[in-house]
Amino acid sequence: MFWAQVDASHSILWPLLDDGERERARGYKHTPDRARFVLGRGLAKLAVAQIADVEPESVRLTATCRHCGGPHGRPEVDTLDGRMRLSITHSGTRVGVAVTWDIECGLDIEQVALRGGGPPRNALSPTERTVLDAIPQDEQVGAFIRTWTRKEAVLKATGDGLMLSPADLTMSLPWQPARLDTWVNRPLPHTPVHLHDLDVGPHYRASLATLNVPVTVVEHDADICWLSEMTAPL
Repeated sequence: MFWAQVDASHSILWPLLDDGERERARGYKHTPDRARFVLGRGLAKLAVAQIADVEPESVRLTATCRHCGGPHGRPEVDTLDGRMRLSITHSGTRVGVAVTWDIECGLDIEQVALRGGGPPRNALSPTERTVLDAIPQDEQVGAFIRTWTRKEAVLKATGDGLMLSPADLTMSLPWQPARLDTWVNRPLPHTPVHLHDLDVGPHYRASLATLNVPVTVVEHDADICWLSEMTAPL
C-alpha cells in the first residue's frame, strides 16, 4: 500500500505516463483533478517497479471492464513473477495505490466531508439507515464516510463499481471492525470478501477489500524525496 500527497511533485511523474494516459490527463479541465490522476498512475508504476524490481518506465498498466470490456477496469500488470493487481484511489489531497500478487483488491479513500445537506441515504441499506439515524448528528458524516469507503472498496475489488447499487450491501457498524454482513442481489461468483479499515488521519477514511484471500497490509508514505529517487535516471 502506497500513499502520497498531491502537490507540485506530481509533475516529475509525467514522463512515466504512456500516450493514452497523457491524453487522459490533458482531458481533465481542473488542475487538481489532473494532478490526482498523474500522481495516481505514476505512483502505481513506481510501486510496481519497486516490488517487481523492474524499471518504472517499463511498467504498462492494462485494464478491462468486467461489464463492457472497455479499458477502464481494475489495473493489472504482468511481470516475470506473475500478475500484479492494483487499485488506485484519491480524494482531496491524498492518493493511494494498493498492489497485490494476483489477488483482486479494491482501495477507497474519502474526505470526511459531504456536498449538500447530509449523507445520501439512498447509498445505504435499510439497516444502515436505521443505524445512521441513531447516531448523533455531528457524528453522522464520519460514520457515513466510513461505511461508504467499505462499500466502494468491495465494489472495486469485484470489478462491479457503481454498476451495482451500494444500498444492496450492508456493512458492519461504523465503529466495529470492517466486515461485509449481507449483500442482496449479489452477482456470481460469490467469493469471500476480506476488509480492512486503514488509518489515514482524522480528516479521511479509507478501506481495503480483497477477494478470496486475506492479506497483511503494509503501508508506505511516498514523499517527494522517495518519488525523486525512484524517478531519477541511473
